[in-house]
Amino acid sequence: MKQLALVILGVAFAQTSLAVSVLPFTESFETNASGWVYGTSSAPIWSATGGVGNSGYISAPATVSGSGFGAIVFRGNDANNASGDAFAGNWLTAGVATFSAYVRHNADVALNFYARFDAGAGRAGSSVNFLVNPNSWTLLQLPILNEITSFQSYGAAGQGQAGFDAVFGGIQNVQIALSLDTVNAGTSVTVDLDNVSIVPEPSILGLLGAAAAFLGALHRKRIRQK
Repeated sequence: MKQLALVILGVAFAQTSLAVSVLPFTESFETNASGWVYGTSSAPIWSATGGVGNSGYISAPATVSGSGFGAIVFRGNDANNASGDAFAGNWLTAGVATFSAYVRHNADVALNFYARFDAGAGRAGSSVNFLVNPNSWTLLQLPILNEITSFQSYGAAGQGQAGFDAVFGGIQNVQIALSLDTVNAGTSVTVDLDNVSIVPEPSILGLLGAAAAFLGALHRKRIRQK
């Protein structure tokens, strides 16, 4: 029976493995910026308190853009080993079900944000927009599904399932961006980021929980027998 539980755990961990971590994973910026950057390569400002639940968080200046992709603010890049590369890898085989992050900004008006997932070679998925009101932590929560309610485009990878698979089969960078905005273009803001997270399918969590509970019960039984 112990061997069976270990097999279940092994299968679950195999399904949830990314580059170096096991799902679920949350980057809470508790001790530093964890290798994240803003703009292209600048280190963000790290604060020890003031985040969601008064945790740590990171901040960066940004300018609302009326062209291109908008303004990509934060980048969790594989090249910088951001979050220990916890977000890099094949999200499809890992069973990533949901991506989420909390953002906050200090503009005078509500602004739209989106998440961009980059797999290199022009393969990138841009999410739908999320309206964020000023000066309040707002949850951006995105089901990782090939649906128009989740994603607007997949870049050079093309549309449809092939584009979705090309992007999420090899994530290299996770980006948080201000959406294209011609009305508020040129506005300077400070953007905050906290609790960037990926979670697996509930079935995988169930496997992990069942196996862990079984091993715990087996350990307690052995203690009583001794």
